[in-house]
Amino acid sequence: MSSAEVAAVVEAACEDDELPEKIAGGVLTYQQIPLKRFAKLPEETRLAYVRRTLRDKRASDLGLYVLSAALTRRQAALISSFLEALKLPHEGPSLTTEGAIPAPVAKALRRAVDALLNVHEARDVALYLHAFASQPDVDWPVLGDLLESDRRLALEDRSAS
Repeated sequence: MSSAEVAAVVEAACEDDELPEKIAGGVLTYQQIPLKRFAKLPEETRLAYVRRTLRDKRASDLGLYVLSAALTRRQAALISSFLEALKLPHEGPSLTTEGAIPAPVAKALRRAVDALLNVHEARDVALYLHAFASQPDVDWPVLGDLLESDRRLALEDRSAS
């Protein structure tokens, strides 16, 4: 993701009152910065540390959590329509099931993805589906294959911008 995309994700995720503290805790932990020092840094430097932390492979759980929170807030219609198309139990953009999420029939999944791509920006659909596939309760080989083979769902590296 580009720096601007990461900033937008963090901004959206931080609409949840508990998230800023989790992000700050992750930055302090993964970047090994004392709180007093971090608090004294200029805002742009603190934001750079946040971006670096969210891109850090060691903080992948935190990054996925932040991305999921942002997507739930900003892409509720996209998520709801995907869950509805697959007849997964949900309230708005949030699944209401616990544990492993059963994989849908391949044809239904492809139809749901195509429907999303017809209505939403491909980048938004790709971000959501990659995040969804990364959830620990999702083991959908067909979705993994689709994410690898459908160039509309490719996530090019924008981290340098």
